[in-house]
Amino acid sequence: MSKPLPKHASVVIIGGGIQGLAIAFNLVEQGQRDILVLDAGYWQGGASGRNGTLIRPGFASEAWTELFVLTVKEWESWSKRLGENVMFTQRGYSVVAETEKSEAMLLAGLKVQKRLGVKSSMLSRREIDDLLPAINKSRVRAVQHQPEGGVAPHHAVMKGLLAFCQRNDVDIRYRTKITGLERTPARMSAVLVGEHRIEADCVVSCAGPNNPDIAAMAAVPLNGFGMRIEAMALEPTRPLIKPAIALIDGLAYFHQTSRGEVVGGTEVPEMPRMSLQVDVPVMANMAKVYLDMFPQLGEVRILRHWAGQFHASTDYAPLLGEHPDLKDLWFSAGWSYGFAGAPAAGKLLADAIVKGRIDHRMKPFALDRFDKTGPIIEGGIVLA
Repeated sequence: MSKPLPKHASVVIIGGGIQGLAIAFNLVEQGQRDILVLDAGYWQGGASGRNGTLIRPGFASEAWTELFVLTVKEWESWSKRLGENVMFTQRGYSVVAETEKSEAMLLAGLKVQKRLGVKSSMLSRREIDDLLPAINKSRVRAVQHQPEGGVAPHHAVMKGLLAFCQRNDVDIRYRTKITGLERTPARMSAVLVGEHRIEADCVVSCAGPNNPDIAAMAAVPLNGFGMRIEAMALEPTRPLIKPAIALIDGLAYFHQTSRGEVVGGTEVPEMPRMSLQVDVPVMANMAKVYLDMFPQLGEVRILRHWAGQFHASTDYAPLLGEHPDLKDLWFSAGWSYGFAGAPAAGKLLADAIVKGRIDHRMKPFALDRFDKTGPIIEGGIVLA
């Protein structure tokens, strides 16, 4: 029988996926105690158990690249700091352009990445042959390769975060739904679970597709909308794909696991809707993109096909920080690369909460940027 919920917590984190647990982990490292994590779903039931697990440091904009340079550095240290193997493998990350427009974006992004210290280069035709021998080279116009990128299986990452948090007395409750929030005119004051009231010094919402619901409970606006994405895994086959791959024009991203499965997704333009039901046309589109770029996959069967949900901001960049209209209510929301970016978000938000200091890498992603500095333009993301 589980113990009763507390009546007070220093920090209440809404959402027990990778975002929420990364913040709890970093808060513990900063010396924060009395942390409560609440999640309405089951263990790894949300996007943290349904993603492609790909990670890279370099994008086309300075804001995205600075944030993801930090996230890769954090990924590199997580196994040691957590005392658990998160299996982050830096096998490299290749971004493939099939059009002149996408090649130009990669070349412009390369300049940004070089300036910010990312190890990145445009591959020669010979290097493409060596690194991607199975790719359909007739479709490839240019490839940008980032050797520090890679993959981390979500089951290992989430196991490591949970184990660390439990060893350090973070109170984590799954299947525990927030039913309301209390606020004064100036600040967030308490979280409600049914009739139970939990007074909080600080509330952090990392609720994925449910972040807009949390904002509505607090009667504050939150930019963005719900989205559904789909992914699939192919049956094991001989090694064909060495690095993680993003196809900018094909809107696809995937990698081959150590077991030989090709795992990833392909975005299909559609009206945003919230559902975990998969669509056969989406599966067919994914299969066509895979076959066009890697013809040798034509004989490989599909093992699994699944859907996930997330809350996207209107510029697809994260929303990080304290809500401008309500003190002590923080968000890590709006993510389209939430699994990969969680280590950076966890560090930056924990620093801001404990030290009251907003890092320059977090400032561009403020919740009110659309009214102040405008949207962040990023051409290197793979989204429809």
